[in-house]
Amino acid sequence: MDTKALNAVLCAFLLVPLAGSVAPPPLSEIDSEGLQLMGQGQQTTVPEQVAVSWANPGPWWEWTSLDIDRNGIHDSLQEKSGMVWVGLSYSREVTMSDHEVLKSMGFEVKMEAHSVDAVLLGQVKSSDLTILSQVEGVVMVEGYGTIELFGDIQTPAVKARNSTLYPGAWDLGVTGRGVNIALTDTGVDNEHPGLVGKFVAGYDAVCYNPTDPNCVLAGFGFRPTDGTFDPDDGNQHGTACMGMASATGIEPDGSQSNFTGSAPDAKLVDVRIGTDLGAGPFENYLLEQEFYESAMNGIQWIIDHKDDAWQGASEEDYGIDIISLSWGITSHETGGSDGTDMHSRILDEAMEEGVTVSVAAGNSGPDNDGLSGMGSSSLSVTVGATDDMNTIDRSDDTVASYSSRGPRRDNGDGNPLDELKPEISAPGTNIIQAEGCVTSDGCNNFIGGDASQNTYTGRGSGTSYATPAVSGVIALVIEANGNLTPLQIKEVLKQTAERRGEPSAPEVDPYWNRDFGWGMVDARAAVSLALHLDETGQTEAVDASLQNHLLNLIDSNGTINVTGHAWGQLGSIEGVEFRIDGGEWQDATYSAVPGEIGALTPFMWHVILNPTKLSEGSHQIEVRAMAEGAFSLPVLVTVHGTAGSATDFSVPPIVIVGILVVFVIWVASLALVRLRSDGEIDSLISRLRKEDDSVVDEVLEAELIPEQGPE
Repeated sequence: MDTKALNAVLCAFLLVPLAGSVAPPPLSEIDSEGLQLMGQGQQTTVPEQVAVSWANPGPWWEWTSLDIDRNGIHDSLQEKSGMVWVGLSYSREVTMSDHEVLKSMGFEVKMEAHSVDAVLLGQVKSSDLTILSQVEGVVMVEGYGTIELFGDIQTPAVKARNSTLYPGAWDLGVTGRGVNIALTDTGVDNEHPGLVGKFVAGYDAVCYNPTDPNCVLAGFGFRPTDGTFDPDDGNQHGTACMGMASATGIEPDGSQSNFTGSAPDAKLVDVRIGTDLGAGPFENYLLEQEFYESAMNGIQWIIDHKDDAWQGASEEDYGIDIISLSWGITSHETGGSDGTDMHSRILDEAMEEGVTVSVAAGNSGPDNDGLSGMGSSSLSVTVGATDDMNTIDRSDDTVASYSSRGPRRDNGDGNPLDELKPEISAPGTNIIQAEGCVTSDGCNNFIGGDASQNTYTGRGSGTSYATPAVSGVIALVIEANGNLTPLQIKEVLKQTAERRGEPSAPEVDPYWNRDFGWGMVDARAAVSLALHLDETGQTEAVDASLQNHLLNLIDSNGTINVTGHAWGQLGSIEGVEFRIDGGEWQDATYSAVPGEIGALTPFMWHVILNPTKLSEGSHQIEVRAMAEGAFSLPVLVTVHGTAGSATDFSVPPIVIVGILVVFVIWVASLALVRLRSDGEIDSLISRLRKEDDSVVDEVLEAELIPEQGPE
């Protein structure tokens, strides 16, 4: 090969890497200080988003899947014969005139659930269903369902109490003080040493009417409805659940155990839907349908009394903040409830009235046919159960084998989001808590007995026991920020949960999993976020439908790169903004996308910063999505600035390019020399010497020119 040609090829090969070096750098400055940078393929305008189609679906009875033929009668009732138990839902408020109309037709109203514009009639002939569906104002004839009652490790495992593995929410100064949990169950033995002093109000949802002939203790005296009645627990279930939410861990001898609930300073509103004899489902009720009525009655009472000043309570203990429900309503329809059943709707109403609802998903396991009523409530926090393997370490946690999986049955409103149940998960397996009682010596399980000598024992497993743990976490969040609404609280729990499992419906949400929901509850992270919102005055502007999540954080190699994605559940995102250390808000940049993106499709945002423009030390970056004056929950990350530090030394790109060019040319020259033969090198040196001699002779001749004298 010709030497010159080879030399040219070699030079070209060595200079190829410089082509990228001399190109413009991939990051460009977009502010005058040089702090914020923008990468290639990014833009400063938010991508266009397609509008959602389900923002206003119309009244529920027009799209419910529980009445496919739209004849105003639940499909589950249409093949029934004989006597059936029913309630009526109206399109408007129920009036006394409606009561009179029903009475004139021979039907007795057992109770009115005015929060959902409904009445319960009890037993009627199946032949009367069509007549009832045609009563003025009635939009649905609905069948009764059946009620099903669905930790020293549990409390630190949810990161409420600290441990050697995790910091806890209690370390942030919250323990549930000033928060009331309406434990709606079989009653609570609040004389248990771990529950002493918690009772502020109570209500018997079964025997509130002493003239009711179906009440087991009819004739035993009037039971007040103003919150002054203190129910007892004849079943054990309610006492154990309250312990998981807020037990102090105190033993009968006054010593302190580790069997605490998530919120040990939260108080109790004891709403009993079980009977004096400890009735749970299929137990001491004369008819199982009475349990359905008492459950509805109890929840309606909570809504009606949510703002009451309880007799004998301090002002901070007024009202009701949380409903904890460790049971559900069995559904008679294939596929479970779609959330339009009467019990699910009254829980939605409670959420809208300002009471946060924590409800069990159910214990039907992985092959469940949908979720039961109540657990299907569109707005409530539905809780699945995990198995913590009896360790605080969350890395070995799995979904509990019995925990009902999502999604919920489609309700036909066109919105795929409200089918994503459960929302959250928590330990519910082999939980040890307040004894309500078992058969150990000295433990009394009868009405009028004394549970003051009871201790803590293994109650068992179920979503029943995961639910009150989450109720306690909600109490911590409310104490941290009392201005949060129930829907905001639910969003805080979802966003701060520890993600588990692959997304089960990525086309709807990139995080929801049918086993774990949005993940395992993290009390510490939830309380931290709630405190931040309160301290920065952002609470009222948070819109839970605006989604904003962190994808990646790079804080190395001379660049800070925070990447996330955002989308709207009910509309478009108008932009994403960030601030540093609580300073002025600035616009993020976005990955460019071709054309519009579909509804529920996330788009990527970026916050890229030059760390040499940030003072040395740690800085907090806060990022939020915005739309119509409202904001998403913020993403919070900590990064490090290097301005003024020993590492704060940067070389302009052009200088780096110049150095590389010189270096490569030098290497190329060495290589060219190595390629020449010895003869060529000798010839080159000889030629150079001759040229040098010639130059010297010329110089000497110039010096020997005789100096001319003046003429």
